[in-house]
Amino acid sequence: MYAQHHDGVEEVPAAVLGTAENAQAPVHSLEIWEEGRHPAPPSPSFLIQINEEENQLGDFDHTDDAPSVDWIDLPLDMFRIILDRLGAFDILSFPLVCRPWAEVYTENRRLQPGAPTLLTSPSEGGWEIPDDWERGLFFINNILSRELFSVEVEALRYERWIGGKDEWLVTTGQAGNFFKLLNPITGYYIHLPDNLQKCPWVDRVQLCRTPTQAEPHDYFAIAISARMLAYTMAGNYHWITLENPDEPWLIYSDAIMYGDKIIAMCRNGNLWSWDLDEGGENPMLLLRSCVDTRTQGWEQFDFILAPSVNRNILIVSAHGEYAPRRWGNRRSCHSSSHLNFLVDGAVIHEVDMDTQSIEEIRDIGDQALFLGPNYPFYVPVSLPSGDLKRNHVYIADVSDDDAIAIDLSLEDLPDNVSLINYSGPEDNYQVPMWFRPAFP
Repeated sequence: MYAQHHDGVEEVPAAVLGTAENAQAPVHSLEIWEEGRHPAPPSPSFLIQINEEENQLGDFDHTDDAPSVDWIDLPLDMFRIILDRLGAFDILSFPLVCRPWAEVYTENRRLQPGAPTLLTSPSEGGWEIPDDWERGLFFINNILSRELFSVEVEALRYERWIGGKDEWLVTTGQAGNFFKLLNPITGYYIHLPDNLQKCPWVDRVQLCRTPTQAEPHDYFAIAISARMLAYTMAGNYHWITLENPDEPWLIYSDAIMYGDKIIAMCRNGNLWSWDLDEGGENPMLLLRSCVDTRTQGWEQFDFILAPSVNRNILIVSAHGEYAPRRWGNRRSCHSSSHLNFLVDGAVIHEVDMDTQSIEEIRDIGDQALFLGPNYPFYVPVSLPSGDLKRNHVYIADVSDDDAIAIDLSLEDLPDNVSLINYSGPEDNYQVPMWFRPAFP
């Protein structure tokens, strides 16, 4: 029932990223093509905006008697002027107008469908936060070019994102655990069930499956708190709380969907599984103390789950030194120490789901893995471009930093960790999170 939607490996953009030339080319996510999200013609509002730009430049007289404009015959310089005046999300529609427009688009290193970006809050604390929150204002940071875009989305007014996958966000407002799925590019949103009001504070929502053109209302999401997991999906009118394992000091670190199961990692290193056909009951222990933190000598640590390229499960163990806990309003997990420490490295283990065995891996090849409040995804890398490098793990929302990049090829700590701060290390009201824009 569920396996047809998830094969254990998150979709990877098909075009190879790396050189400046490659980085400028549009990057298409396999998910866009395989699940039927084919590029649609430019929206009427997009073409209206283009017409308004032409009127401002005085190049055309749009009267009833004027001949229709053949976009292909416009001078290339006009295309470049129009492109420079478009907003971040409107840029995504630009190459869909005609072939000459697509050629001009490849000259510009702005947003590219399927390429990784980092969402951050524009405010660095202080009195500006309420104004930005009311306006639905945030930044999109392109890690290929280190270019920053300021975006306002009306549907994000008075909302915070608490999870996401690709171009979709899970948002919540001030009135407790009321969640919705939001596509900030199109403005389309779906309200999630509201029966979690009496549950513990939800740290984040793992969005495992998102709507597509073929199934515009489809989704699967897992709500995660320290002592509770719950899931919901399209067709459900409530969250289903998972039965907790019989553990004396139960604290969840992360959870992910794998086929027709939910897999969760606990702080004590135990890996648990729930079969969705059983309605969230009867948790099964997959591995006990699969990552023994006591023998590692880590002062602080946390676990993040991700699909592997071999259709298994990865356990990414971020570790580091103790730091005073921050109580700023940016933190994604107010009630736990989740990634709220100075990370100086990470160890990756792959769990073979058939044999339930585990081994450490030190190389993910010519690709980068992106983790954080978002659903994990990979990006292929041929040569470095901007902040994107091969065999790196990128983790968003870590301690004081927007994100960190961990070079798996280096064993010396902390030399293998690079800090990424686009908006500054202040107490921003939105948590930094990875975002992959798609065609509108």
